[in-house]
Amino acid sequence: MYLLLAAALTLPFGPLAQAETPFADHEKLALRSVTSNLQTVPRYHKLDLTLDLRANYANPFDPEEIAVTAQFTSPQGKTVTVDGFLYQEYVRHLEGRNETLEPTARPVWKVRFAPDTVGVWKYRIAARDRTGTVRLPARTFRVIPSRNPGFIRRSRRNPHVFAFDGEKPYFAVGENMGWGGSRGTYDYEDWLSALGKAGGNWIRVWMNTWNTGLEWMQDIKDKWSTGWYHGLGVYNLANAWKLDKILDLAESHGIYTMLTFGTYGEFTTGGFFGEGQWPHNPYNAANGGPCARPEDFWTNPTARKLYRRRLRYIVARYGYRTGIQAWEFWNEANPPAFWVGEMAQFLKGTGAFQGHILDPYRHLITNTYGNDAIWKIPEVDFTQTHHYGTGDIADHAPVVASDARHFFGYDKPHLMAEFGIDWRDTDRKYDPEGHGVNMHNGMWAAMATGDTGTAMLWWWDNYVHPLHLYAPFTSARRFADTVPWTSGVWKPLAVDPARVLSGPETFTDLTLPVNSGWGKNNFSEFTITPQGLAGSATLPQYLYSPGKADLRTTPTFHVRFTHPGRFIVRVNEVSTFARIRFLLDGRPVREIALAAAPSSDPNVKPEYEKTEQNKQYGNWVAQYHKDYGIEVPAGEHAITLDNVEGDWASLERITLTGYRSSRYPQMNLYALSNGRQAILWAQNALHNWKNVAEKKPIPAISGAETVVHGLPDGRYRIEWWDTWRGEVTGHQTAVCQGHALPLSLPDIPTDVAAHILPESGVIARAER
Repeated sequence: MYLLLAAALTLPFGPLAQAETPFADHEKLALRSVTSNLQTVPRYHKLDLTLDLRANYANPFDPEEIAVTAQFTSPQGKTVTVDGFLYQEYVRHLEGRNETLEPTARPVWKVRFAPDTVGVWKYRIAARDRTGTVRLPARTFRVIPSRNPGFIRRSRRNPHVFAFDGEKPYFAVGENMGWGGSRGTYDYEDWLSALGKAGGNWIRVWMNTWNTGLEWMQDIKDKWSTGWYHGLGVYNLANAWKLDKILDLAESHGIYTMLTFGTYGEFTTGGFFGEGQWPHNPYNAANGGPCARPEDFWTNPTARKLYRRRLRYIVARYGYRTGIQAWEFWNEANPPAFWVGEMAQFLKGTGAFQGHILDPYRHLITNTYGNDAIWKIPEVDFTQTHHYGTGDIADHAPVVASDARHFFGYDKPHLMAEFGIDWRDTDRKYDPEGHGVNMHNGMWAAMATGDTGTAMLWWWDNYVHPLHLYAPFTSARRFADTVPWTSGVWKPLAVDPARVLSGPETFTDLTLPVNSGWGKNNFSEFTITPQGLAGSATLPQYLYSPGKADLRTTPTFHVRFTHPGRFIVRVNEVSTFARIRFLLDGRPVREIALAAAPSSDPNVKPEYEKTEQNKQYGNWVAQYHKDYGIEVPAGEHAITLDNVEGDWASLERITLTGYRSSRYPQMNLYALSNGRQAILWAQNALHNWKNVAEKKPIPAISGAETVVHGLPDGRYRIEWWDTWRGEVTGHQTAVCQGHALPLSLPDIPTDVAAHILPESGVIARAER
């Protein structure tokens, strides 16, 4: 049967007229001609070939029914094969505040290619359907030089950062732009223009059902989808055009895109936002799909084959784009390692797919969530995390720093690709005036601790843009552009706690925030100095019982009290029940039993403030907001917290009475070096979103000093930067001796950054 796509399918914005057929009613396959957009192509730019093709197929997206390929041969004789794809042209309109798309021509077959070498190239196109194979005669085109730096890779000189083909550094400065609102691509037009003008160079876009998804249930329309879909294996050409438009807009503003193929809600029901879509998922057996349960998606051979087919279309249509920074399989879904490995190998032509490279452009590959097995897959190019609080994390800087240090060990680039004050609500709720303190601190902490980009804020459409919070991107980009990220391996440097030597030494209570969030903490041993928590660890927010063995740690705190004091934990919430045991130097000294369910005895007054039953899980969760502690003698001790029974308890903070020395101001210091120069970020730890929102006084830190360890001996010039304006504010010189560089810090009301550069030809001995 000679089936025309437009007649067979109802496309997202109304059916096309049946006369708009992609081919005539021929019995034989016919490839008549090819039309090129350019005969002279700038290097890395798009060669767009439009085919006059007539073929015999029922589904134009099934390569077993119809396959178009083009083989390109470089001036040096290297061959590259890419797939063709079906394309539909649209025009967009804005009707009130709603974008509509209207098809303007019949569907056609296309091939897209980005040449990487200057000179004369050859190509030959072939088409195959159930009746046979036809080929066009070879053609040529010329490639000329361009300013396009090429595709983004992992740097060959520094495995922790991104770089273009020629090793020019690419440090990602940006935010999420998951989807547009009712204005669709017009929203992106506004957002991308503002971000690009500010110096931003990275966004993350979801191919989800309500944005630019390709595949979903036929004739299903719910709150999470826009337009109409066509079922398994048949793609939404209007959404495909919409994604082209978004990517074109991003590239026009110098912004690179991490393209996310799907999201966890496709496999869940319910959810906090009602985002569970499994009942409408075309892979669901209840809808005629191959999977009886969501988890079958990872193992079912038909599901995996259909997913690979979708990858084939995505690469054929968008793979030529240097503006795509990376492919991301899933937002916050947890595919097993074997599935990630299979799909990554399919893209790269390795493993079981050796010899057929689907993506000859070798885009970077990642997933939101992973584990040790996933991050060690050779085809997975960089690691990622997301991190949110519930309004309980006053500052994300220590969280970002700890995250960066943990993932540094994988010897791959790392991004915190989402973060925010509260996963349930916009940062605007906590920062209605648009100070952007948490956003700013997260961005600079990432830059100074080894990430390959700033931490990426999530709330782009209801916080960043309406409050015009683009200045943080400008300042971060200006500083990042001065750092030669690919000149050797940049590693964390040890930095002494900042000290203020003037005035008498006094002692006050030391309060430490707990802000690691849900999940297993990366650390279980912590050293607490008179300044605060040593190193880049974050304290565990949750104490899990043995019933959550995969998440459980028993944190131990190494302390040194100058005189007797107390170690106090403030319990926030308790799920079901918790029995927290305090151990001092390995010996149990106190145990507290914390219940969450209401007592059956009406005469028993509960210890919690209030409790309620979680409708989704059926457990009781009680709010305590109470302090529990132990007495600690003077001297060095180890204090361990262990939840030995029940479910979990969450902590708000830990306090050590009379522990903080006035010699040590509340400051976070982070530094990196490539062995010759260094960058440093010094943050007044009191300058966090919570203190700013509550209008608490934040005294500037004055007269502080520190020592940076690990640089070669010699004289250094230090450029001090205002991180809010992105400007150099002053210089100083210092001499490094014994690999110790003393620094006198400027006054720090908020935070400052430094670029530490060697003065050529001057060594420390000249000062002796």
